[in-house]
Amino acid sequence: MRVASFDLHPYRLPLTDAVVWNGERRETREGVLLRLHDERGRAGWGDAAPLPGFSRETVAEAEAALRALLPALDGRDLDARDVLRPDGPFHTALDAAGLPSSARFALDLALADLAAQDLGRTLPQALHPDPPVVLPLNGLLMGDREAVVAHAGRLAAEGWAAAKLKVGRQAIEDDAETVRAVSGALGGAVLRLDANRAWTADQARAFARAVEGVPLDYVEEPTPDAGDHPALWLDTGLPVALDETLQEPGGAAHVRGWAAAAVLKPTLVGGLAAALRLAAAARAVGVRAVLSASFESGVGLRGVAALAAATGAEPAGLDTYRWLAEDVVPPLPLDRPRVDLPALFAASPEVRVP
Repeated sequence: MRVASFDLHPYRLPLTDAVVWNGERRETREGVLLRLHDERGRAGWGDAAPLPGFSRETVAEAEAALRALLPALDGRDLDARDVLRPDGPFHTALDAAGLPSSARFALDLALADLAAQDLGRTLPQALHPDPPVVLPLNGLLMGDREAVVAHAGRLAAEGWAAAKLKVGRQAIEDDAETVRAVSGALGGAVLRLDANRAWTADQARAFARAVEGVPLDYVEEPTPDAGDHPALWLDTGLPVALDETLQEPGGAAHVRGWAAAAVLKPTLVGGLAAALRLAAAARAVGVRAVLSASFESGVGLRGVAALAAATGAEPAGLDTYRWLAEDVVPPLPLDRPRVDLPALFAASPEVRVP
């Protein structure tokens, strides 16, 4: 396949409810859509949407990086299978280019989209020889105790496989009480927690004691120092998952058998190829790979869904879609416990260019 042209389209989408990132209240989600055309007129789409407070780059910086690199691909003949090989020479060369993480995800996704079409495959099929037909989803619980317990009850009634609750934003005792209430409301659904590095090692141990007996799938990043995590697990039995650690240089070295899961956000970990490499490294030591969104548009979320299908089909964190009041594609079926992957990828979505 040959890259014949490219264009970039900044977007701003309203949110259904304001979200606080890095202490700042935001009511919109911004990003840049990348469209690549090949010589046959087919389009491959990607989404660069840096997450405020978590991404190192801004939207403007992601767009500028793509504008600087894309002319080097214009008119270039590419082998579709090389494009889909995350540890091959093509992606090694792209690694050397040093694109910001969100920009790399956009480029990887647009190229993979084109490569899949070139091979006559859906994106999940292009990333894995035998992807699952159904992808379970992970519901996201945010708000005060009354709201998250009520929401957990609705998720249980609808048959969701898992739910994730943010912790570390109130006193340990209050967090523990909320966790117990949510666990009870979820019934048999898996409960995941995300502390976003809010605790010291001593506070994390106190939390582990406070929730003893509550069935937890894992707690993401209890402390800022990943070096605390193995001892925390060994001493308390608290199942710990890696998230922010994997977004840092050398973070993959912490993926060891003690970890309950590696939570991979392709917008933040370096793109589609990097997420696939991290997932393979996790599987090699018996650690589950869990794909999660970063409030991207529907273009980006389709890419995360394909990655989830290609890396073990753990319940995927795509419930951020619920916060988009508008999208750049027609509504996606991400408001339910499970996604029919063949239906989701049966045709390329009609992208509405802003």
